[in-house]
Amino acid sequence: MKRTDSFPASYAIRKRSPLILLLLGMALLAFTLYNTAYMQAMERIREQADANLSRYIVSLQHQLDRHRDLPRLLASQQQLIHLLENPGNVQSIETANRYLARVNDTMGATDSYVLGTDGITLAASNWGQHHSFIGNDYSFRPYFQQAMEGGAGRYFALGNTSRVRGYFFSYPVFRSAQIIGVVVVKVDLEDIEEDWSDPLQDILVMDEDGVIFISTRTNWRFRTLGYLPEIGRSTLRQSYGNHEPNPRQGLPPASPLASWLTEMDIARITASRRYGQAPLLPLDIIRREVTEQGDLLLTLFDTPATTSDRQSGRAGHYLLQSRLLPNASMRVAVLASLRPLQISIFKTLALGLTFYLILAALILFFSARHRMKQQHQAELQQAHEALELRVKLRTRELTDANQRLQQEIEQHHQTQNQLIQTAKLAVLGQLSAGINHELSQPLTAIRHFADNGRKLLTRGRTERVGTNLEEIAGLADRMASILQPLREFTRQHQGPGQGVNLQHLRQGVMVIMSGQLEQQRASITWPEGLEKIWVAGGMGRLEQVLVNLISNALQAMAEQPNPRIEITLGSSPQWVWLSVHDHGPGLSPDALAHVFEPFYTTKPTGMGLGLSISHRIVHSLNGRLEAANHPQGGALFTLTLPSLSPREPS
Repeated sequence: MKRTDSFPASYAIRKRSPLILLLLGMALLAFTLYNTAYMQAMERIREQADANLSRYIVSLQHQLDRHRDLPRLLASQQQLIHLLENPGNVQSIETANRYLARVNDTMGATDSYVLGTDGITLAASNWGQHHSFIGNDYSFRPYFQQAMEGGAGRYFALGNTSRVRGYFFSYPVFRSAQIIGVVVVKVDLEDIEEDWSDPLQDILVMDEDGVIFISTRTNWRFRTLGYLPEIGRSTLRQSYGNHEPNPRQGLPPASPLASWLTEMDIARITASRRYGQAPLLPLDIIRREVTEQGDLLLTLFDTPATTSDRQSGRAGHYLLQSRLLPNASMRVAVLASLRPLQISIFKTLALGLTFYLILAALILFFSARHRMKQQHQAELQQAHEALELRVKLRTRELTDANQRLQQEIEQHHQTQNQLIQTAKLAVLGQLSAGINHELSQPLTAIRHFADNGRKLLTRGRTERVGTNLEEIAGLADRMASILQPLREFTRQHQGPGQGVNLQHLRQGVMVIMSGQLEQQRASITWPEGLEKIWVAGGMGRLEQVLVNLISNALQAMAEQPNPRIEITLGSSPQWVWLSVHDHGPGLSPDALAHVFEPFYTTKPTGMGLGLSISHRIVHSLNGRLEAANHPQGGALFTLTLPSLSPREPS
């Protein structure tokens, strides 16, 4: 009983084990891929942030160094010293104003001006503008106080008159070791913000109090970094002036809205009117984390600059890297967005897990396929045995059918032999009919010569009788050549024969056709130069072809009183053309299509074999026989034969 109950449970465990292993493997792979992608992406972000921080510091330092020594240079100019010695002299004021404007345009500074020992502006480069500094009291500015103490002053503040952020350089003007005034140069640093174009990294520049006065985010200006321990200004300055703050020192966390500025610091900054009426609120830092590699990660709730609604903002994750700007009392920081980190991790996980799932799917597929193969092995064996039985039965049926088929094939062979014999008889009948048609002309000529010979004997003209007998002998030879196709019927191939001179061919044809020509009073025009032309073929065969063509022409002109036949000649190095042109009614379209077919005729007494036999003879001589209608009327038959040189027949 226990065995029966435990079997389903063990089977279920074995069935679930591949799925459990798959999930464990996926979790392990995801953990490994996450850590690897995190480290690599964080390293790239860190390197990029450090490079951008260095580049920005160099650019900012270069911008400040261009104007750092300008106040000291101006403090030694006689125009300004003369003004401070004679503050009420109108000519000295105008000369100093123009001089400062010219220097300001040359050096690219924002504003340059001269203050008396009481902090009142005596001359300024913007003396002709509506927001001129002349007459303004800047004794409250730290840069004036630093210069009046005898040293160079530096200070960043929001312009009290122009409301434009600027960095101020100051230097005292001495006369006989006594300070008689202060020269101030203002530099606009907003161009550096505008030149920054990296959407994934933001730049922050903070003063010695930790107030952000330069930022690529307009809504971050004049704010402080919150979520930091509350420490005094002196401690902060000491930390900033001597060494980098250590993010691992484990300082106690403060409230998310806490600022590192004390009330005294805020009161001091407000009294200096450094940032106007800015509230100096901290940034909304939700979380602050220090990684094992020493990186400071911030989660910052960012509210858009166009609205004060907190619900319209969103949280962003950043890597903070900062560095002191030497001799400038400011710290430059880069907030690098961690969105590329998240994207890199997502892509790595997606690619790795997709590959893993594909591989796992293939493994599961082949495993399932192997199990299915084992499960179906027995079924295949049974099917194989059943198939063998069916094959045996089918083989027996095919054997019986094959025997019946052999009997039918034997009967088919007998029928085929009978059909072949019938076809041979039909061809022999066609050939016999053609030979009978061709023999009728020589027999008529022989009878004609025999009748003439008998008449000549009666008249006693024996010399002409001998000539007639020679003609009768030639016609007998001609009849023998006509019977030659009957003997050649069983041959497989017939060659083109010997060379034939066209003049000899003309003589033979005229001998055979002379009687019929005289009877119809017909005339034949032959071309000149036939004795020079030789063609491939046999004399008897070519005579038979021309006799057939001339006979058909005479039959076509039987109703005409004076029939006329024109034979023309054409030649090329390879071919010779003989054209037979009659002046009869010509050939109909149907006749042109079937004129060379056996037993096709348009004459009521014709057998339709002459042109068919002629066409077959010319084809056996490697030539062509073509039929057409002449443009001037009548039928035109063109005989094309291979050309031979005069020496070839010998």
